[in-house]
Amino acid sequence: MEISLLLSPAPIKTVVSSSHPMNIHKPLFSSLKLRNPQKKIGNRPNILDCFSPLISKSRLATAFDSTAKAEIDDDKSVIQLPGDLWPELLPKHVALIMDGHGRWAKNRGLPIQHAHFEGVQKLKHLILNCRKFGIKVLTVYVFSTENWNRPKEEVDFLMTHYEGLIQSFIKEQIMEQDLRFSVIGDKSKLPSSMQSTISSAEESAKANRGMHFLMALNYGGRNDILEAMKKIASKLKDGILEAKDINENVFEQQLLTNVTELPNPDLLIRTSGELRVSNFLLWQIAYAELYFASKLFPDFEEADLIEALSTFQRRQRSFGGRNK
Repeated sequence: MEISLLLSPAPIKTVVSSSHPMNIHKPLFSSLKLRNPQKKIGNRPNILDCFSPLISKSRLATAFDSTAKAEIDDDKSVIQLPGDLWPELLPKHVALIMDGHGRWAKNRGLPIQHAHFEGVQKLKHLILNCRKFGIKVLTVYVFSTENWNRPKEEVDFLMTHYEGLIQSFIKEQIMEQDLRFSVIGDKSKLPSSMQSTISSAEESAKANRGMHFLMALNYGGRNDILEAMKKIASKLKDGILEAKDINENVFEQQLLTNVTELPNPDLLIRTSGELRVSNFLLWQIAYAELYFASKLFPDFEEADLIEALSTFQRRQRSFGGRNK
């Protein structure tokens, strides 16, 4: 089965390293090939059984293990940008709060699982587009420490769905597109099969040098700061650190985002029109530019990402000083 994304043509800037020839004929938008293997995840039921009859099982089986394959040049140094985006003005680290699934489902009279299913498809495209545009780090808030308060059926569905995403799409991107991958959050509370899947994916991506995708799973900003403080207190107790040695750099090294070379986002995007950060990367976003999109995340398209990036590159960032 093959699905093509038909979008209006846009001017393309192709950016390459100086050692490679310019390719200005590569298409910006690609076909997405969806495969059809069904998998059982750990000892838990197949995800097909978690859906209501409103989503056909054949459609879910086809799309769940899909790999959205962008027709990107084999030379991974090629960056493809729409006409009004310039590489030197783009954020290096983009963070995103994917919000609005509940309203998306309610507006359509559908179970929440449908919204999460569509949201994961959008997440796949987001990863591909950020890599295509040359973003260095993408951190996405997929499950917060507070999300355990949701109905058990929804939580179980999300855990199964995200494990499937890592097993199929993420692992394929790791192997074929040099994707780096890390999960930040308290992994000890996740299902054991998911912990194993995460460890395997992180290990296989360890030597990669491409875009770094951070999946914030069972993550909370306050908890991140508290755990960092406990680590520092332990080092003070053991005589490894002295109080005079503690500074911002030392503190940041104890945060979960120390797994990446660029821990502090330049741009934070939140979908659904809500104007809050919801306990996400509280220390790290101190100087991030904030962009609030009105779209619900299951409706978030490439054009919406481009608009957020375009808005970012028009902003003046002074970091507390004054622009000359």
